[in-house]
Amino acid sequence: MIKKQIKMFLMIFCLLFVSTTAVCWMTPVTAEAASVKQGLVKENGKYYYYAVNKAGKSVKVTEKWKTVKVTKNGKTSYSRYYFGKNGAAYAGSEKLGVKTPAVKKIDGKYYGFGVDAKMLKGTYFINEKFYVFSSNGTFDSARSSSLRRAYGYEKKAAQLKKLLGKAKKTESLNGCYGSGKEYLIYYPNFVLNTGKNAKGVEVILSVLNN
Repeated sequence: MIKKQIKMFLMIFCLLFVSTTAVCWMTPVTAEAASVKQGLVKENGKYYYYAVNKAGKSVKVTEKWKTVKVTKNGKTSYSRYYFGKNGAAYAGSEKLGVKTPAVKKIDGKYYGFGVDAKMLKGTYFINEKFYVFSSNGTFDSARSSSLRRAYGYEKKAAQLKKLLGKAKKTESLNGCYGSGKEYLIYYPNFVLNTGKNAKGVEVILSVLNN
């Protein structure tokens, strides 16, 4: 009788052991398998750059420049970003469809940033002023000042057009200013609106951002 009870106990023990072992093999190990953020990430409308520290954790880059490589449709490009004290990249703003770049001072020099947070190069019209950013992104004071002196409502357009260089295209339209002839002159980052006054002289009316 006792032997039968012992055998029964051993059978039940073996069954429990096999069952527990099977469950252990079937259950995956959950060792904090959360994805690690790395590189440029957009969160709540702002851009951040995450680096992975020695402990394997993601940390935001702050007060630092980063050059990001982007490959799209087989083409590779590089864009520069600057990440501020809270980790968010400096960026322009967009309101009612109008995009306004941001101008920020970094280490004693001024730089421009688009709404996509990329550092700007070239000529822009920001808050009613011309800004020229050189090939390394720094503000070109001399060229910017020349454009600002040439710009103004009803000033002759010839000097400003000369400084701006060749336009992408020009559209003529029937307007209500002066002789009724107006023009939209397209440049890479803005549109210059001019018109001919009653004397037939082309003058500046406004600048519109693309």
